[in-house]
Amino acid sequence: MIRLGLRLTVSGGREALVRLVILTAAVGLGVGLLLTAVSATNAVSAQNDRYAWLDTGAPSPSQPGAGGGQNGPAAPLWALVTTDYFNGQTIYRADVAATGPAAPVPPGLPRDPGPGQYYISPALSALLPTAPAGELAGRYPGHQAGLIGQAGLPSPSSLVIVVGRSAAQLEHLPGATEVTSFNTTSPAACNPNNNCVIRGGLGSNGTDFVLSVVALALLLPVLIFIGTATRLSAARREQRFAAMRLVGATPRQISLIAAIESTVAAVAGTAIGFGLFFVLRLPLAAIPFTGQPFFPAELSLSLADIVLVAVGVPAAAAVVARWALRRVNISPLGVTRRVTPLPPRAWRVIPLLAGLADLGFFAVHGKPASNSGQDAAFTVGFALIMIGLVVAGPWLTMAGTRLLARHASRPGTLIAVRRLGDDPRAAFRAVSGLILALFIFTVTAALITTQDTKRVSADYNAAVRNTLVDQFSNVARGVIRSQTASASLPPGAVLTRLRQIPGVQGIVEFHTDPGQTISLPQLALPPGFPPPAAALVSCAQLAATPGLGRCPAGAAVAETTAFLGEAPSGNLAAFTWPAADVPVTRVDSLPLASLNVVTNGSQGTVEQARTVLENAYPTGSGTPYTVGEDRTKGNAALDAYQQLADVIMLTSLTIAGCTLAVSVAGGLAERKRPFSLLRLTGAQLRLLRHVIVLESAVPLLAVAAVAIGIGFGASALYSTMEMQLTLVSPSAAYYALTAVGIVLALAVILATFPLLRRITGPETARSE
Repeated sequence: MIRLGLRLTVSGGREALVRLVILTAAVGLGVGLLLTAVSATNAVSAQNDRYAWLDTGAPSPSQPGAGGGQNGPAAPLWALVTTDYFNGQTIYRADVAATGPAAPVPPGLPRDPGPGQYYISPALSALLPTAPAGELAGRYPGHQAGLIGQAGLPSPSSLVIVVGRSAAQLEHLPGATEVTSFNTTSPAACNPNNNCVIRGGLGSNGTDFVLSVVALALLLPVLIFIGTATRLSAARREQRFAAMRLVGATPRQISLIAAIESTVAAVAGTAIGFGLFFVLRLPLAAIPFTGQPFFPAELSLSLADIVLVAVGVPAAAAVVARWALRRVNISPLGVTRRVTPLPPRAWRVIPLLAGLADLGFFAVHGKPASNSGQDAAFTVGFALIMIGLVVAGPWLTMAGTRLLARHASRPGTLIAVRRLGDDPRAAFRAVSGLILALFIFTVTAALITTQDTKRVSADYNAAVRNTLVDQFSNVARGVIRSQTASASLPPGAVLTRLRQIPGVQGIVEFHTDPGQTISLPQLALPPGFPPPAAALVSCAQLAATPGLGRCPAGAAVAETTAFLGEAPSGNLAAFTWPAADVPVTRVDSLPLASLNVVTNGSQGTVEQARTVLENAYPTGSGTPYTVGEDRTKGNAALDAYQQLADVIMLTSLTIAGCTLAVSVAGGLAERKRPFSLLRLTGAQLRLLRHVIVLESAVPLLAVAAVAIGIGFGASALYSTMEMQLTLVSPSAAYYALTAVGIVLALAVILATFPLLRRITGPETARSE
């Protein structure tokens, strides 16, 4: 029977060969997308893990005080990791000083650089020669000792430098710590509850749950597509196998032949899918899902992934083929008699309701305390909802069909209603991928819109946006708690060099007002943030830089926010800071909160001033930044989530479109005999087109409305318990794109009309 099955598969005539080719191509495309989705989730996780060593010295879950990671060599290493900026790009800088030959070595380096040496990432090495030395290279003392390897770089485009220092230099710098190993705790383990700090990558609030939902959002539609492909020409095969039963074939023999036919196509399609994955691997690596491209090696598959796909897809195809022939195995006359299957029951909505109940329970009683518990709770809830939509789809289709039947009067509508009522499962199967895509699109758009309310934004005037801020104070709960060692008046030579830079328009010193906060209207802070720390500034300096605000008439000293990034939004040039009852002579004796260099915003001016400040104050409380850069940095994680969401939405809609096209084309081919008979009885093509549109539009529109509503409901529950925010309705673009997606789906259906004319001619009825 195996030989007969193989012969029927490859030598069963033109129709069998066409069916085999289409099935193989569809499975190949589905497997390629499946492998790409799996490898992409692996790549996001791997990239995030390589940010870990850059958090050395910052509080982390594994070592809250120092963030040094696990115990390592006996000889410690002085390390100070900071972030730098150049032309809107983040540069990760690690200053290190080994105290002995057994000191730990940063990932990707053959050894620790000595004083006067530095190791640099390939991207930064290519960038350095293109920028004037005074804008970038002048910040890094010494000469290049080599390149940092992939193990120390989150991305091929990462800008990273490891600068060698002496222990005597580093041990006196604020922020430098002695570590015996580099941090290995992924940023994914960091969340606001454990007070850890991450310098790059995604924290636990994003990574684990996002990756789980991404896997669901991409894998489930792909699996539906593969399942749809393996069912191509199912009805035609049922008729052929029923005929074989009538001439004496046993159910076991029929099942074996069907399994062979599907398995051959699935095996060939799986092989094509693996080839497609390796072809797509390089261009896919260049797509910045998280804001950064990937190393091609990160788009990898584990042995379990390979075995599961290579064995699972053919096995699933064989099971689907066996299940599709259950009526033939019961009775060979079951197909020819066309017994109407039992209608779907209301129990099908149970998984959908269970998913909503899962999210609702945690919204009312609170989310689990552990990150793993939260991820499991949310993932299970969304998985049940997505599976529930697929399971409940036929019942919802039947409900929509019955509603349509009450108002049906035209022949096309009556035929469509009768066909939908006979088999709502098959009708929904064609649009199931698109229904999932609409749910995913709704949830993603709603949550991203809600999360954007956390976006730090302020409509600052140009003078504020372009002001370079060097910060010298550490702030806790809006009050200045400590000063760095360099928080004294800047040397005259530094101020002179800054004023000599073309484009520098003024310098303003903000001095600390210890223990005080300032209360101003319209502060550019997200909800829940503490009031900003207060600072004192000379009115003479403000008068020289009017873009940063002005003093009340007759005042000599004004009270401001300690940092311009917390200033009131709007045009500060027209804003009057409150007067402070402090003598000017006392202000000059107070430590610096920040040094503010007002520039014209040109890249050359900003970078030259930044280089001067970094060399004058090696550590401050961080790298000098413009207020505009600070806004961009504060929104970096949100931008990464937005990019990831865009990829998810685009991919899921593309997969759904492929599923719909395959389903409609396959269903049309299976129905060519009844349609051709209708044409022989006088039915016009216009009538048949009306039937086809209704058969696809009814399940699409009926279940889409439920999917969109469920998407908003699930998003509201999740945003309430996880984001602590009230759901915000997406912009008009979401509704426009949803409408466009539905119209495009209908356009796919309309695109089959030329095929309808060709396959429903009189010759089709004669050949059948």
